[in-house]
Amino acid sequence: MHARGQGIHSGLFLCYFISMKWNLTNIYKGFDDSAYEGDIKDFAAICSELKELLSKGKKESLEEAVQLMGRAMDLFENLYSYAYAVFSVNTDDERALREISRLEEAHQKLAECDVLFNSLVKKYKKSIPDMLRKSPILAERAQFIKDSLAESEHQLSDAEESLAQAMKAAGGDAWGRLQEAVSAALTGDGKSITELRNLAFDKSRSVRKKAYEAELAAWKSMEIPLAYSLNGVKKTAATLDSRHSWKNALDKALFQSRMSAKTLDAMISVMEESLPEFRKYLNKKAELLGIKKLAFYDLFAPIGEKGFAPKVWSFEEAKDYIIETFGSFSEDMGLFAKNAFANSWVDTPPHAGKVGGAYCTSFPIAKESRVMCNFSPTFSGVSTIAHELGHAYHFHLLREECAFARAYPMTLAETASIFSETMLYNTTISRAKGFEKKYLTEMFLMEVTQVIVDILCRFYFEKAVFEKQKDGPLSAADLCGMMLDAQKATYGDALDPKLLHPYMWAVKCHYYSCDLGFYNYPYAFGQLFSIGLYVKYLEDKKRFPALYKKVLMATGRTDIKGVAKIAGIDVEKKDFFQESMGFITRMIRSFLR
Repeated sequence: MHARGQGIHSGLFLCYFISMKWNLTNIYKGFDDSAYEGDIKDFAAICSELKELLSKGKKESLEEAVQLMGRAMDLFENLYSYAYAVFSVNTDDERALREISRLEEAHQKLAECDVLFNSLVKKYKKSIPDMLRKSPILAERAQFIKDSLAESEHQLSDAEESLAQAMKAAGGDAWGRLQEAVSAALTGDGKSITELRNLAFDKSRSVRKKAYEAELAAWKSMEIPLAYSLNGVKKTAATLDSRHSWKNALDKALFQSRMSAKTLDAMISVMEESLPEFRKYLNKKAELLGIKKLAFYDLFAPIGEKGFAPKVWSFEEAKDYIIETFGSFSEDMGLFAKNAFANSWVDTPPHAGKVGGAYCTSFPIAKESRVMCNFSPTFSGVSTIAHELGHAYHFHLLREECAFARAYPMTLAETASIFSETMLYNTTISRAKGFEKKYLTEMFLMEVTQVIVDILCRFYFEKAVFEKQKDGPLSAADLCGMMLDAQKATYGDALDPKLLHPYMWAVKCHYYSCDLGFYNYPYAFGQLFSIGLYVKYLEDKKRFPALYKKVLMATGRTDIKGVAKIAGIDVEKKDFFQESMGFITRMIRSFLR
């Protein structure tokens, strides 16, 4: 599932603009559908069969084991995607919530099989290279087997792993759920936190400031439980990482990302070098807003000009424009978008009980995807649909592949979505004239700033948390101070140092995962890798679409370096990231002019 936050612009919703709900009936007709119950039973039976097979520890079992495991993964993804899809458009649906809990509990059986599988490949690690050469079934799943072999070197005994998972669920994972519960229930000035944060997009600076102050006060009221929550998550993660013989949380994160330290260092270095350019953009934005210095609550403020009104997009216009833009890239991509809309794969209307933001989820049994968003009649609303349909197109290309060939790392998960969004922005900006061009360019830069500057800020903060927590628990004041230091180091003099956001550590749920430390830099990689691919497309529009397909098809079969190599890119050198950043820098300079 690929999720994305989305700013909701109040007062813009009319029935004319919001016209599509998704159709899930060809996935399952409901939770009482015999097919749904049948798949749950099949999943449990396969997990039991798989566990018994793996427990025997025989080398000859490897082929059958990977096929059973892949089938179990497909069934679970199909079931869980359906349950969450139903819940996400009606959070009052208690049955959907029960089904999600039921499936999460059932998934523990598959998690146990993962541990047993790792033990099996470790037992025969000397034979694995020869087996991969001789078996087409294993060769098709080579990256997964190699990852399992590497992971097995960091694995405890089966009994210890079982205990560790149980304790993590009761410890670090529970702390993470506390953050979710507190954030969901938190209010300020009579509004939810989501409503307050959405007011950062308001045209009125006084409205933005009032919402910012109410938000900070709300977070402060819950800073003690949230500080305990973050400490609990990070301490659990650090303890488990240490017992699993990872050097640190970043070492484990790089393995999960299939990224080398060289690639990360090259990317971070280029991001740091780019900060002066982003500060020029932010200072220019302050000038256009008529203020001396941006406050944190001005980062998402819309720029304007007397007599200018942004285009109001109907959903029909958005749909047609996305189909046209995708089709201009390749006939295949355009037909895919047309089919997605024609078959009601997209759910657009915002309403009470529907989760915020947007996401794409896929159903491997049906070989289809669904996109949920809260459509606003703005260009941002259009680009959000294009972003999520990019994810869906990625799955569309991989739909006939086995589960393991579809299992790409988070660093590559945003490739197709950001590519689609960049294509939409660049096409629209190139056609725009006058102030509209400046307005759209600023929207693009506003989003990119979050993925480059703010992600770098989050990366700095998380590194500091893991390092300083070694000396003992961190108080809310400690965490606020560390967050302010990270914001000053990245945004620099572009933001008023007295009007930063010390509680961003409480806002971002990405910090509260035991399993996924550094849930930040993959987004920056996705942004720069996708832009780099788009630059190659602009250089050779005729031949690139076929190469693009090859890149997306390889995302689950090899590591980042291998995927990039297909496109003639070396991600371990700064040159590539500098070329991608050059595209952004040219946009900044165009905006400044």
